[in-house]
Amino acid sequence: MLCMKYTRRLLAVAALTGVIGLSAISLWVAFPPRDALELAPPLEYFDSHSPGDPRYLMDFAPLERAYRPQSYRSFCGPATLSTVLRAYGASDVDQNAIFPNLGARLKVFYNGMTLADLGALARSAGLRARLVYANDMTPDSFRERVKANLAHAGDFVVVNYDRRMLKQEGAGHISAIGAYDPARDAFLVLDEASYRYPFTWVPAPLLYAAIHTKDGDKFRGALFIDGRD
Repeated sequence: MLCMKYTRRLLAVAALTGVIGLSAISLWVAFPPRDALELAPPLEYFDSHSPGDPRYLMDFAPLERAYRPQSYRSFCGPATLSTVLRAYGASDVDQNAIFPNLGARLKVFYNGMTLADLGALARSAGLRARLVYANDMTPDSFRERVKANLAHAGDFVVVNYDRRMLKQEGAGHISAIGAYDPARDAFLVLDEASYRYPFTWVPAPLLYAAIHTKDGDKFRGALFIDGRD
């Protein structure tokens, strides 16, 4: 009898510990810090008065109008895809409702997203998207492919990169690219955590290095979106 009571107490303590732990994790994810952080050179702040070469600005205006920052630490992917959907005219799309079911939402809330997860969510949301891992591109082919996209209206590029390569806090992150500036040889990353980091010019070789990093056993990379079903 004493053994049974002791076991029940252990189980109760374990259950309570689990609930407290899950609550702490949930709060950490749900309430990211809102302090603005400085950019490390060679990153540059975006200045709306000098947005870059107009040849490579076709995506900026629709993405900027549709932009909403991510709600939670782990929601850079859903927030980015929601921005893209709004850029296509789906004005009622929200990052918290983009998921096909509650299970998918909770998985991303607690675990974040891989590039493959991002592609799957994009397709489930009705976007025509092609996933390209960084090891299937060279620095030059990445630059030229993204430039070609930015010079054409109606398609978008989303990148999955490692913040640490940019000397930023955090690790894996997802955001859309809004422009290219040949004078800087840099892409404009529309950072989904804009309450921490602003829209940022990232030199093309450095952005490639940031996507050419491993997330588990696969490389990060880019999602090329060419329309909505």
